[in-house]
Amino acid sequence: MAKSLKNLTSILILLFLAPIIIATIQTPLFNAQPEQAEQVEEKEKEDTPVVYAAQLEKKPVVQEVVTEPKKAFVYFTHSQEAYQPILAAQGEKIAIYHPISNITTFQDQINAQFAFHQLETTFLENYNKKEMDDYNSIRPLVQQAIGQDKYDIILDIHRDSAKANVTTLKSGEASYAKFIFVIGREHPNYRWNEQLAQNLSNQLNKLVPGISRGVLPKEGKGVDGVYNQDLSGNLINVELGGIDNTEEEINRSIAILAKALSNMLNEQLPS
Repeated sequence: MAKSLKNLTSILILLFLAPIIIATIQTPLFNAQPEQAEQVEEKEKEDTPVVYAAQLEKKPVVQEVVTEPKKAFVYFTHSQEAYQPILAAQGEKIAIYHPISNITTFQDQINAQFAFHQLETTFLENYNKKEMDDYNSIRPLVQQAIGQDKYDIILDIHRDSAKANVTTLKSGEASYAKFIFVIGREHPNYRWNEQLAQNLSNQLNKLVPGISRGVLPKEGKGVDGVYNQDLSGNLINVELGGIDNTEEEINRSIAILAKALSNMLNEQLPS
């Protein structure tokens, strides 16, 4: 009996002490977990790369390009040059010169087509066209006008005296008045004018093959030889069709001229 009581007492003591022993053994393990967590966190901090400002991707700066419109100056030295089919349609006497119905009547069409292609156009106006109809008399007016602004192109527009078989181009279903560029070689810097005329001729023929007859250099006895082109390297003499060309043909060619000028001037590098 005493032995059984002793065993029972031992069991009770063991049951009483068991939780204490277990708690004592497990406490270091539980206390170690926060330290391990801190070590893991420190390890992650060490492994995280440092990104400096210089390493950040720079967004490209987009600069808006503002293109200044090109400027053209246009005048008509021989302002009374006329087209026979236009005079005939108006019931006028067939002639190659006319005080009213002449090449200057296309000024509005030139202005509209040039504006459509972002060409600002200034015309020589407010002068006596009947009296100032040659290169010498119109020279001071042109010189004064082009000295007041910077022009990318200066056109002295004429009508050729050649017949329809020379000045008319049939292209597809449409017909056009042909161009030819007259360049005077009797001044020191004519090569600038000649090269500009050749560039424009090339641009015209790119748009409508054959619409330009090319560049016609002039010098020697019986010709002007300068055509006031010594006033500017940007000045060229343009023959727009001939005496037999119709209003429709001339209007079509003016539209092509405006496009060719725009292409040429916008391809050139800024000076």
